[in-house]
Amino acid sequence: MSGLFPQTAKAFGFNGLSYRLLSYILICSTALALIITALQLVWDYRKDVALIEGSIDQIQASFLQPISASLWNLDEEQVKVQIEGIMNLPNMQFVMVKEMLGTSEVPLLTQGVERDGYDISREFKLTYQGEMVGKLFVAASLDQVYQRLIEKSVLILVSQTIKTLVVSFCILIIIYYLVIRHLHRIAQYTEQFNLDRLAISLTLEGRPLPRKKPDELDTLVATLNEMRSRLQDELMARHQSAEQLQQERDFSATLINSANMVICCLDPDLTIASVNPAAILLTGYHQQEIQGHNWLELFVDEAQRDPIRTRIAAQEKIEDEELPMRAQDGDELTLQWTFAPFYEGESLKYLIGFGYDITRLKRIEREITEFSEQLEGKVQERTRSLSDANEQLGQAYDELKRAQQTLVESEKMASLGSLVAGVAHEINTPIGISVTASSYLQEQVAGFKQHLDAKQLSRSYLNEFTLNLDESMQLLQSNLRRASELIASFKQVAVDQSSEARYSFNVSDNLHQVVVSLGHKLKKAQCELDIQCDPKLSLYSFPGSFTQIYSNLILNSIHHGFDDWDRPKKVTIRVERQDDMLVIDYSDNGRGIPAAILPRIFDPFVTSKRGQGGSGLGCHIIYNLVVQLLRGRIHCSSEPGHGAQFHISVPMQVS
Repeated sequence: MSGLFPQTAKAFGFNGLSYRLLSYILICSTALALIITALQLVWDYRKDVALIEGSIDQIQASFLQPISASLWNLDEEQVKVQIEGIMNLPNMQFVMVKEMLGTSEVPLLTQGVERDGYDISREFKLTYQGEMVGKLFVAASLDQVYQRLIEKSVLILVSQTIKTLVVSFCILIIIYYLVIRHLHRIAQYTEQFNLDRLAISLTLEGRPLPRKKPDELDTLVATLNEMRSRLQDELMARHQSAEQLQQERDFSATLINSANMVICCLDPDLTIASVNPAAILLTGYHQQEIQGHNWLELFVDEAQRDPIRTRIAAQEKIEDEELPMRAQDGDELTLQWTFAPFYEGESLKYLIGFGYDITRLKRIEREITEFSEQLEGKVQERTRSLSDANEQLGQAYDELKRAQQTLVESEKMASLGSLVAGVAHEINTPIGISVTASSYLQEQVAGFKQHLDAKQLSRSYLNEFTLNLDESMQLLQSNLRRASELIASFKQVAVDQSSEARYSFNVSDNLHQVVVSLGHKLKKAQCELDIQCDPKLSLYSFPGSFTQIYSNLILNSIHHGFDDWDRPKKVTIRVERQDDMLVIDYSDNGRGIPAAILPRIFDPFVTSKRGQGGSGLGCHIIYNLVVQLLRGRIHCSSEPGHGAQFHISVPMQVS
C-alpha cells in the first residue's frame, strides 16, 4: 500500500483511463447537483410565493371589514393603525387606502415604498353596509425571497461539490487497486511482447494462477497466455509452411521459366504485366518491349482482335482458342490460348494466359491431335487447381468477415457492460439513502404508536414528529427523484432515441430554464446573454436534448471563448421558425476557435484545453444529438478573435 498513492497519481494522467473516469464522474455529478439545486430552489420559491399570497388572503379576511368601518366613521387614526398592522406582515412593501368621493378615487393614507411596479399586488374594495366607501391596495416584494434562495443555492452547491470530489476520488482509488493497475500490467506485457518472449507467461500482482474463483481479469490473463501458446505453436507451423512455400515458389518459378509455352500475366484491360522467357524467344521482342503493351497487339492477328476483346469483356471462358499471330521477323505463328482468371476478393485482378505454340504441330495432324489431348488434360488440371485456390481464398475471406463481425459485437457488449456498471454504481447512493429514510420513518411510526397507546401525546411531541416526518419524506422523495434522473441522464448520454421523452414543449421556456440553471456561471464570468425567441413558439420533440445542447454551447463559450478574455463578453441566441424547420443561431464574441481545430470541432476528444480540464466531448455530444436524434444539421464558423457561431436547424416535428 505504500506505493499505491504515487501509482494512483501517475495513473491519473490526462490520457489515462482513470483521468477520463474522474472527468466523467465529475461532469455527471456536477450536472446532477446543478439540476437538484435548481429544482430545490424552484420548489422553495413557489412555497415562499404561496406564503406571501396567503398573507394577502389573510388581509382580505381580517382587515377589510375593520378598515371599511373606520373609513365610514372617518376615523383616520384607526385606519392608519390598521394599515400599519398590514405592513407588519412578512414581505409587505406598500399599502394605500383610497377614499371614494363621488365616482373618483382619492388616496387617503399610504405606508411603505411606492414604485412603478411590484412583484405581487392586489386591490380590494372597501364596502360598508353594502356601499363601497373606498379601496385598499397592497403590494408585496420578493427581494427577501431571492436573497434566501441565493444563500441556499450557494450552501447546496458547496456541500454537493465537496461530497462529489471526495466520493469520486475514493471510487477511483478503489478502481485503480482492483482494475487499473492490472490493466497497466497487461499493457506493459503487451508492449514488451515480441516473438522472442513467447516463453514468458503473463501474471498479475497478487493474483497467482490458477485461482479458485476467477474473475474477468483472470479470464483475460488466461486467454492471453493461451493465445501466447497458440501463437508460439502457430509460429513454428508458419516457419515450416514458409519453408515449404518457398520451395514450391522456387519450383513454380523454375517450371515457368523453363516452360516452352507462353505464359502471360494480364491486367483486366489486357495490358501485359509480366511474361516468361518463352514469350521473348517466340516473338523476338525484348522484355521491355513486351511489358506494358496490349496483349492483343502482340499475340493476336488484327482480324480477330475485336471478337476476342468482346468475349473477354463479357467474361466468356476462353480455353484452347487457336489464334494466329505474326512474329517480329514476319513469320506467321499459331498459338493455342487458355485463360484462367485470378480474383482478389470478388474483383478480377489478373488474367493468366497460357499460349502454346502449335505452328509446327499444325503441319502434322496426328502429332497435333496427340499433343492437344495431352495439353487439354494439363490445362484442365491447372484450371481446377486455380479454381480450388480461388474457392479457398473466398472461404478465407468469408471467415475474415465473420471474425470482424464477432469482434464488433464483442466491443458492443463490452461497452454495454461498462454502461450498466456505471448506472448500478451511480443509483446505489440515492437508493441507499431512500432505504435509510424509509427505515427511520418506520421507527418514528412505531414510536408514535407507543405514545398513542400510552396516552402520552403532547403538542411538542406531535410538532417534532411531524417535522421529522416531513424532513424524512422530503429526503426520500428527493433521492428517489435523483435516482430517476440518473437513469434518464445515462439514457441521454447514449442518445437512446427509442426511450427519449418526446412531447410538445415551449421552446422559450426550455431555453430560459437552461439560462436560470447556469445563471451563477454567467454572472461569475460577467457574461451578457441576449435571447431572441418567440415566447409562444412550441415544438414537438425531445426537450432534454435541447437542454443539453444549450448547456454545452454556453459552457463552451464560458470555458473556452471567454477564458482570460478582457473584452466585453456577450452570447446571442436567436431561435425562430423557418417553414418546417426550427433554426437556432448561437454566437459569442470571444476568442474564437483555432483554425487547426475548427475542421475537426465535432470529432471526439478534440479540444483546445488539452491538459487543462477539457475533455473534447461537448461538441461531439451536440453533433450526435442534432444529427442522429433530432435528424437535423449543424454548422460551425469562427475567426480567431471574432468569436464563434453555431447554426443549427432541426425539423419542427421529429418522427
